[in-house]
Amino acid sequence: MTWIGASLRGFAVVLYFVITTVWLPDFVARLGFVEDSDLVTDLAVSAVWGVALFGGMWMLRIGQRKGFI
Repeated sequence: MTWIGASLRGFAVVLYFVITTVWLPDFVARLGFVEDSDLVTDLAVSAVWGVALFGGMWMLRIGQRKGFI
């Protein structure tokens, strides 16, 4: 793997985790139907964050097995 290819793949991984574990939960927290209750907000944001984190780690593991990363 070239230095540029590794850098692009690393940037893609960081970008995925920033978007899905930082921006997306914040976006969900600001939705109208979620803002009504603190409990609903906490549950929705935690679920989105957890699924995004688990999905990212799963994709990293699959990518490692296949030799992409």
